[in-house]
Amino acid sequence: MFFSVIYPLLLIVSLIHQNYLRVLVVMRLRPTLLMKARVRPTTHYVRACRLIRMFDLYSLDMLSSYLSALYALHLFEKTRPLPYKPAEMMLLSQCLQENFTWRHTFVKMFIYSQSAQQTEKVLLLHGWDGRSIMLRHLAQRLQAKGYTVFAPDLPAHGVSPGKGVSFYDLSRAVIDVERQYGPFSVVIGHSSGGLVGCMAALQGLLFKRMILISSPCSFGEVLDNYVLSNKLPRHIATTMKKLYQLRYGVHPDKIGPELISKIKQPVLILHDKGDVSIDMEEAMVLNHVLGKSKLIVTEGKGHNGALRDATVFNRISTFLAPAAQEDYVAIVDPALRWRATINIGVKRSKC
Repeated sequence: MFFSVIYPLLLIVSLIHQNYLRVLVVMRLRPTLLMKARVRPTTHYVRACRLIRMFDLYSLDMLSSYLSALYALHLFEKTRPLPYKPAEMMLLSQCLQENFTWRHTFVKMFIYSQSAQQTEKVLLLHGWDGRSIMLRHLAQRLQAKGYTVFAPDLPAHGVSPGKGVSFYDLSRAVIDVERQYGPFSVVIGHSSGGLVGCMAALQGLLFKRMILISSPCSFGEVLDNYVLSNKLPRHIATTMKKLYQLRYGVHPDKIGPELISKIKQPVLILHDKGDVSIDMEEAMVLNHVLGKSKLIVTEGKGHNGALRDATVFNRISTFLAPAAQEDYVAIVDPALRWRATINIGVKRSKC
């Protein structure tokens, strides 16, 4: 398509841009710090890349709504893996790091361990285009409370290889992580990580309690919002959902409040009034349909602020306290069974 032709030209422009900055630094017209920013089309020419992709998509849509939906699905599942900076790796240097082999690739696992072997385990799930380091403050506070915390970079996120992944496969990855490292007493999901956690819960994920932080309540609505926010033809969402149903056997609109209501374990829902990424109404829907839920509404924290807030953590700690005396529960819903290739193993390393 048109993007494939233009992208090499953008690479040349970015190379010229990078060398121009280098010349400015050498001539002492700009600070040396400027050279730490690598000029790439995906970071410096984001708007141009987006417009070219939209041109391709609308051109395809004139030829075939099926082809345009395939392309839109490719863009929807495309992630932006971000390598860790040396300073970030220093922050993570106290935790155990493992490469968890999954489907011919691997998932990077960061483990905040305890000296005692028998401790309650917590699984942290970051959101779309997120990384485990975003949950570092929460993980460290949980570790200080005596929990062993597992915080993976989910497939195609962070340093885990891959250029794209579906929500369905992310939920299967969570199931496979549980088989290798679990069972987990508590599953905590932030943003889309909460929805992925719910999808895994309905496929047999074993746990006692769940915490959903700024999480959506419907995968079908996530797709609808993507099409709406990117100003795509609305009928594309319908075709994208049909493609998902053909691929996995489950329609995205089925993965919503009605299905999530089957989760019987206690669930804590945290959401901020000013969250511009996920509407407050979604938390209210989750609280309404879940049988054992508690909604805590914050103010001034935004979409990510609760992950670092000490007051919010005190509420989380209080919610988790009874879990040690509770039993593990698993729910397997036949509606959420799709084909998956599983290849599990672990390569260990400590930084």
